[in-house]
Amino acid sequence: MNPVTQTIILSASTLRMLPHIAIYLLHRKDIDADLTQVQDRRAGVLNFIKACTRERTFRNLFYYRIGEYLSAPIRWMLPGERTLNIWCPSIGKGAHLEHAYATYLNAEGIGERFYCLQMVTLGNGKGGRPTLGDDVEIYTGATVFGGVRIGNNVTIGAGAVVFTDVPDNCTAVGNPARIIPKRRG
Repeated sequence: MNPVTQTIILSASTLRMLPHIAIYLLHRKDIDADLTQVQDRRAGVLNFIKACTRERTFRNLFYYRIGEYLSAPIRWMLPGERTLNIWCPSIGKGAHLEHAYATYLNAEGIGERFYCLQMVTLGNGKGGRPTLGDDVEIYTGATVFGGVRIGNNVTIGAGAVVFTDVPDNCTAVGNPARIIPKRRG
């Protein structure tokens, strides 16, 4: 898209974004790490406008970060992804929910730099809800159930079904999931 057209579109979007921008500026420290994972991959108001305008799933994460009560009055102006549900007491900084439609995140906690694709389910099962470490990537259609612990630097492959703990530096693939140590390179 040519820069002039992009500037005009972003300026028009800014009108409905004014309350969002004000809240972003007040809560910037909580949102900037997520913002560096999307669009231009840097913090700042322009990238925030781009991310909110173009990515429904980023809006869900933004509303999660600022809280249910603060987001309620402005959420209608820029609705999030309807099929992305986040029921988690804490998600670490630097999360990126890429195309995360039909996704249900119901975990005890999610660490920093979490990456998640579409149709992922983290949910209740035997022993409670899962707990995810830092640098966890979960690919399309994966499910993680129960009170399991997913370690740091873990990849859960597409379509994997995980009912057991996954140690640090491993990949979980298949149904039921097989644990494969990551190679050091």
